[in-house]
Amino acid sequence: MTAAVHTVRTDDDEPLAYAIHGGGAATPILTTHGLVSSGQHWQAFVPHFAATRPVVSWDYRGHGGLPAPRAPMAISVARFADDGAAVWRAAAQPPAVVVGLSFGVQVALELWRRHPAAVRALVLICGTPGHPLDRLSAAPGLRRAAAGAMRWLGAHPALAARLLAPLRAPLGVRVARELAYLSGGAHRAQCPVDVLEGLFAHVASLDPAVIAAVTAAYFEHDAADVLASIAVPTLIIAGDRDQLTPVAIAERMHRTIAGSRLVVFPGHSHLVQVERPADVHAAIDGFLAEHRL
Repeated sequence: MTAAVHTVRTDDDEPLAYAIHGGGAATPILTTHGLVSSGQHWQAFVPHFAATRPVVSWDYRGHGGLPAPRAPMAISVARFADDGAAVWRAAAQPPAVVVGLSFGVQVALELWRRHPAAVRALVLICGTPGHPLDRLSAAPGLRRAAAGAMRWLGAHPALAARLLAPLRAPLGVRVARELAYLSGGAHRAQCPVDVLEGLFAHVASLDPAVIAAVTAAYFEHDAADVLASIAVPTLIIAGDRDQLTPVAIAERMHRTIAGSRLVVFPGHSHLVQVERPADVHAAIDGFLAEHRL
């Protein structure tokens, strides 16, 4: 499904691209995508939901073919949430069901914290409220070191570009795909190959400073304190073989967000939304119908 692409300028004069798919009187959806990703992961999602409601999809600053922001190292999850609110206002839609995928869960939670008037409900797919490295170690030093290493790379773009170069060659893409399978980031048998290859091609196209800044922000961000304040209907979706954001994280969010619903897909990974789209869509449809959204 194609839709006209619009541009809005942020309060610090950066361009954001968005599209409004479909229409109707049902509650609109506003998407927030994954880390160094783009709207490509909504390729099955958008046509399904745009049949009954407006779906506003957009790309973070510096993503999806947009130019790198003038100050990439100022990128933060809160900044992306503010950008999402700017897109929502430009799209002139009522409060939306904010659907976050992976890193987009953190952006969605910040949208609720900073712009609750934009949020009618939340759908949180295979994500964490923050501090993703805590699954390895909760030591603050690990987060600081990882974020610092990314910022150092961002300050050395020539080196960062050399590290990204393999993603522009078939062998490098195959290696990256195998790493995605081994890490639980994708299901070997069920994740469409073109989805992974599209993701790697997008990463290879990004400004290295943007990648470094976004990844550092991802490591440092935490919205765990927001969870207990959520007062809108919330659906949490997880895959029980997701090693990047393990199901235990989804279970903790479910226990903390009053009245939330948790749906776990057995045998699936971090990209369950593209591996089992029909089933994920059905779970979201049921949630929307239950809450008359």
